[in-house]
Amino acid sequence: MHRHNALDGHFTSMDEMRHTLETGITNADVLAWAQTLQGAAPPRLRNERLIDNVRLARSVFKPNAYYGTRLAANQRVLVDVDELGAGDLDLFVTDGEGIPKNRISDDNTPQRIARARQRGKKVIVFFGGSTIMGTGSRLPALSIPSLVEQILLIRFQIDTVCINRGILGMTSQDAFNILTAETLSTAPDCVIFYTGWNCVFNQSAIHALQQADSSALRSEIYPGMGTRHIEHAILLQNQFNTAAAWKRALWLTTNQTLTRISNLFGSQILRKRINQLLNADPTVNHTFMTEVIEAISTSQIDDIAAKSAKDYLRTHSLANVCCAAENTLFYNFLQPCLSWGDKAMTENETNYLSNSPAMGQLHRKFYEQLLSLPKPKYFSDLSQVFEKVNKQTYIDTGHLNPYGNFLIAEKIASQIAPSLN
Repeated sequence: MHRHNALDGHFTSMDEMRHTLETGITNADVLAWAQTLQGAAPPRLRNERLIDNVRLARSVFKPNAYYGTRLAANQRVLVDVDELGAGDLDLFVTDGEGIPKNRISDDNTPQRIARARQRGKKVIVFFGGSTIMGTGSRLPALSIPSLVEQILLIRFQIDTVCINRGILGMTSQDAFNILTAETLSTAPDCVIFYTGWNCVFNQSAIHALQQADSSALRSEIYPGMGTRHIEHAILLQNQFNTAAAWKRALWLTTNQTLTRISNLFGSQILRKRINQLLNADPTVNHTFMTEVIEAISTSQIDDIAAKSAKDYLRTHSLANVCCAAENTLFYNFLQPCLSWGDKAMTENETNYLSNSPAMGQLHRKFYEQLLSLPKPKYFSDLSQVFEKVNKQTYIDTGHLNPYGNFLIAEKIASQIAPSLN
């Protein structure tokens, strides 16, 4: 029972937290907490292209023309973070505002902030992609924002409320949009951008496509866009194209029919085969991503990386200015990934990196360019946090496991604690 409670953010000491997360979280731990949720059992979201799984994903992660993606309110879902049939599960829970919870037992974010203000607690808002959101965390209380909140209290005796505004795929531009449109309207005490991994790909993609003479997408690309915005632009471009509409209808009908056949027979082997067939379905695959990868691979990577690094710093500079105008502290933490930093990689981590050679090269060039530029005081490079860590901390080239989250949260808490007193 003590372990069960600790895994919902009730650790009693740093040693207990470190030991628990270093030794690992099991599916039994995740499912035990999933069973405590009221109502129907949370559905399981897999890495599948079948239409029932796609609709489930869209009900949780909502595409948005301006923000890229937003999270739906009051969601409880088990996410299979690996390939079809893999064992690792994340339990993902949002509150009534569509904000990831730090604990399953937490109230909605507005209530948490209101109580914090009444009691003189500091309010800290985290922005970032799926790592901040909780991919790889296994449980809500083991995400980076939640762990920072716990570490600040246990180690530094600073009682705070950390708000998790992470959304899968979020770039620094997406974070800036939410920051200026929503967050600063009731300014928190501190804002943290934990970014880098998504920014490299999205910003590099835009620059590469704009420079590619043969790109069919070139006329649809503008600075500040991300891959979700590109997808939206393509759909609008084809809105009154009869051939495109018939093609889309045909593929949607085919997918729905195959999904019904799979559910009728209930065979996981059949479902896996159908999922493989649906690799050809353009309605559930970003077909333009092939063009993006090709544009990046054939571009002048040094030039693309240099422009992307300048974009990255400029966006954070603007975020800092906006925060300063509201008397809000601002921090920019460059997240670690396997492509930059000096971690002693495990066999799994070596395989993750070797399976993504093109992006690995781009990441390294971006990091080199970033290091060559002057950085402001609010910038911190977390790429070396795992330098002396021999244990596995990654679950792919960028997402972290709970132990990796703990090490990052410990570093962030140590850095921001002096400014919170």
